[in-house]
Amino acid sequence: MKEIGGYIELQLKNNKNFLHDDLIRINSGRNGIVYAIKAYGIKELWVPYYTCPVVWNAIEQVGCSLKYYSIDKDFLPVETFEQNDFILYTNYFGICSKQILYLESLYPNLIVDNAQGFYQEPRGIASAYSPRKFFGVSDGGYVYSKKKLTDDFERDYSYDRFSHLLKRIDVDSNFGYKDFMENDDSLINADIKIMSNLTQKILASIDYAEAKRKRINNFAYLSSELENYNELNITISNDVPMYYPFLNKNKCLRKKLVDNKVYIPCCWKEMDKRCLSNSYELYLQGNLLPLIIDQRYDLEDMKRMVSIIKSSI
Repeated sequence: MKEIGGYIELQLKNNKNFLHDDLIRINSGRNGIVYAIKAYGIKELWVPYYTCPVVWNAIEQVGCSLKYYSIDKDFLPVETFEQNDFILYTNYFGICSKQILYLESLYPNLIVDNAQGFYQEPRGIASAYSPRKFFGVSDGGYVYSKKKLTDDFERDYSYDRFSHLLKRIDVDSNFGYKDFMENDDSLINADIKIMSNLTQKILASIDYAEAKRKRINNFAYLSSELENYNELNITISNDVPMYYPFLNKNKCLRKKLVDNKVYIPCCWKEMDKRCLSNSYELYLQGNLLPLIIDQRYDLEDMKRMVSIIKSSI
């Protein structure tokens, strides 16, 4: 029964039709991959070396064995797969829509990890999404799967996971970083649940078109200014990027950016435990800077980053 009265809760704009509102709503992006594994009864899955190790762990925890493949400079697998193989492909930095279409045309059992490609339309037999990589929520995920599970999942709750988001508004990111890490850790072994009402309400309040516009514009500016210094040859079509991937051997860049309060994530530090030495994946891990381009920032912020980088190269 709906409550009437009492204190007023956090009020957010409610868009009735929002991005991915027709997909299955669950509690994390990695559980979207787990959902697909369970729905299709997958016992063995090809996965990239260059991806988040918690994805490997989540897959193994549901009894699915892993086979690893490497990627080339165009983020495509170097492996040739069999037609009946199940393949997980990561939409790297949200810029790999062409690669996804190509792989989908070759392999009928493609699963797409869209943790970094929130705006990518569903492809393959399943696609998994992680909205907290793009927006200010503490958890939540979407999954598209041609096969559906009939399990009666319980609903998740998120009210005790928002401290890092609130602290960043009131103070700064450093003040809430410990909470942020604890929140991340709490999701690692979480079972599949239905997305919490709080996360769902926040996601229904976002201006996705404006966020998309800003990301594309910021990416375009960084690309125009840094492409001559970038070892990657990047072209995007209908992509909405998560980062601008800047590959450069200058080891001073990350420290110089951090010294100027520009915080760049280090993608998948634990990956090297399973990678071959001297692999391209380890080269990317050691030299690639995922430059921030999200909707919180504008052209002046991009100019500041470019200035720091160019003064250090």
